[in-house]
Amino acid sequence: MHTFFHRLGIWRYVLVVIFISILMIVILIKTISLLRQEAISTHRHIAQLHAQAIEEHFSQTLQTVNNTIDQIPFLSSNQDSYEIIEHLFQILLRNAPYIRSFSLLDMQGKILTSSTPANQNISIDLQQFLPIPFEDKPLLRIGVPWVGRDFSSSYSSTPKQPVAKDHISFIPVIKKIFFNNKPYIIAVALNTDYFNNQYLHALPLQDGTVSLWRIDGILLFSSDKTLLLGSSHNALTHSLNKDIETLVAHFATQHHTLIDAYKLASTMPFVVDIEMHEDFVLGYWDKERHKILLISVFLISLSSLLVLLLFLRYYKEVLRQKQQISYEKQFRLAMEATQTGLWTWHYDTNVLTWDPECYLLLGYQPFEFEISWEKLFELTHPDDANSMFASIQSQITEHPEFVIERRMRNPKGQWVWIQVRGKVIEYTLDNKPLFLTGVYININTQRQAEELRISAVAFETQEAILITDASEKILKVNHAFTKITGYSSEEIIGKSPRILKSNKHDKAFYQSLWHSLETEGYWQGELWNKRKNGEIYAEYIMITAIRNEVGIITHYLANFNDITNYKAAEEKIHELAYYDPLTHLANRRLLHEKIDQILSHNHQNYTIYYALVFLDLDHFKQLNDTFGHDAGDMLLVQVAKRLLDCTRSSDIVSRPGGDEFVILLENLGNNALQSSFMAQSVAKKILFYLNKPYELAHGEYTMGASIGITLFSNDGTKTLDVLMKEADSAMYSSKSKGRNQICFYEHPLVKENESRLT
Repeated sequence: MHTFFHRLGIWRYVLVVIFISILMIVILIKTISLLRQEAISTHRHIAQLHAQAIEEHFSQTLQTVNNTIDQIPFLSSNQDSYEIIEHLFQILLRNAPYIRSFSLLDMQGKILTSSTPANQNISIDLQQFLPIPFEDKPLLRIGVPWVGRDFSSSYSSTPKQPVAKDHISFIPVIKKIFFNNKPYIIAVALNTDYFNNQYLHALPLQDGTVSLWRIDGILLFSSDKTLLLGSSHNALTHSLNKDIETLVAHFATQHHTLIDAYKLASTMPFVVDIEMHEDFVLGYWDKERHKILLISVFLISLSSLLVLLLFLRYYKEVLRQKQQISYEKQFRLAMEATQTGLWTWHYDTNVLTWDPECYLLLGYQPFEFEISWEKLFELTHPDDANSMFASIQSQITEHPEFVIERRMRNPKGQWVWIQVRGKVIEYTLDNKPLFLTGVYININTQRQAEELRISAVAFETQEAILITDASEKILKVNHAFTKITGYSSEEIIGKSPRILKSNKHDKAFYQSLWHSLETEGYWQGELWNKRKNGEIYAEYIMITAIRNEVGIITHYLANFNDITNYKAAEEKIHELAYYDPLTHLANRRLLHEKIDQILSHNHQNYTIYYALVFLDLDHFKQLNDTFGHDAGDMLLVQVAKRLLDCTRSSDIVSRPGGDEFVILLENLGNNALQSSFMAQSVAKKILFYLNKPYELAHGEYTMGASIGITLFSNDGTKTLDVLMKEADSAMYSSKSKGRNQICFYEHPLVKENESRLT
């Protein structure tokens, strides 16, 4: 009866396991289906966000070009002098990486003057631009892509002759302007490489592709290399019916799948087309599906194992060990059997302790004498004692553990080889060794046997070894060399070590190396070399010149270790020391060092102006208090990205802390008025972009900024502290005037320039 109930209990567990397994399979199928739907829905939304963001970016770029063209008559004092206009074009190009050139055309399309002199006298067909102007109202019009870098030596693409793959191209835009009521046309060559970099960064190729179509179906730009710029959408396999269907209507009804999106520009004649790769969209779902399947199989297998264990529990007895030897007793027996003793070292007080086995393995009675460093030196062979302490110190400096071997005297006066192993197990707060422990091992017998084989095994160390003759012909390498470089001994013997050359060192470096070998007999240092697979790696190497009895070099011996990981760690430490961990912008330290470097080079015989832009976000604390610091951090990252987009690569954008940003505008020229104008233009651009909505987790959020600017030169008349105080003061002036404004520090020079600018 008892056995029956036990069996009944077992089958109850089996039924429970079967029920749970079936339930898990049902849940598994439902979960996988929901994950797939969620993946498609999420990436459909992502595609829409990409389309909206890229449409806004390209529209803003065109709007900026439009505003710039409108300012040209004003900035040139309404004079149509070619020299003045060409100089103005050069100034406008400095802060516009998306523009290749400005050109002034007559009403027939002939280029009169240009920021690129070679463009002069080139004629442009003005009928290829959209939108078609209504009456005489000036409109910014977009042309078809041109093949080439600029209008000179270039030609306009056509649907039958589009831009070939990997050819340089640009997109022309034009707008009518007036100088003293006389009409002209400004043509701007937009840099397609700039948009390629921007949009590939926003949407990498492995995720999907971006295409910009003119409203008439002409391809202006695409990250899809299979599409040729200037080709017509009607030429594709999914062509549209020109008579009854517009490009936008075609996108809305036929072309797009569930994970693609498009966006029609609200003010410009173009459409953004986003095509997401389905294998990328469903890749995460597929990984999750495999992961869930593996977990489910594991859980089902585990359930089966539990059932098996239940059976084994009832029908098999577990054998237990009736007598157990305590760990301490086992340890002591093992120490005695292997002639191993335990020692400790209090590094700060320099106090040593031995256990009884340390005395016994040397032939002494336990605690026959009190151990100390003086006694230890007395028992150690003089040849080993001199380097013993230094060897331990050097090893624990580089690594937490160390191993040394030395000869120690027994009571009979004989020398016994002892291996000392130790490890730092406790450190001080400043990461210095505090407490070490380890063992003494009697290796006298092993040492005597090893001495017979030492010549054979010494060569095969963890350190790479390379031996050449006097003419640099490789004679022998060890296994560590093969492991580091990838070259086997058969591949490398007979060749020159120059096969490892990485070309990262110049001729002077190698001349210094050979001079040291010839004069001092050795050279050691860091060297960059190349593995067999082409990978560049760093090594710490020591090269020794071996001479014969008459002083002639017969061989070279090189010992080296791979220190690539160490160099990578050094670079990481540098990044942590000089860059903000949240935004990856320069931190306060890097900014100050850069300004100090500029101020210290005041020996130049000409003046160069710089600007320090101090930016503080308005009401940032309100955002943190309302939505939390995660929202604040997300906004700071987007602010950093916009600041980098508004500045040049040579400028320094830094985040000293909190919601403050400081920008160093370098090399603004040697004219104070022009430098003030450029600094003000950059600040306006920054303020314009910072006032655009930010995409946060809770939705869009709008925030302005107060900006202060101080202008300075390299004459060394100001210190770093003075410049920071001036910029800070200008920023607070902006806040006092109502926030979301730009103020210069009011010293006489800038005040005069501001009045002229206004």
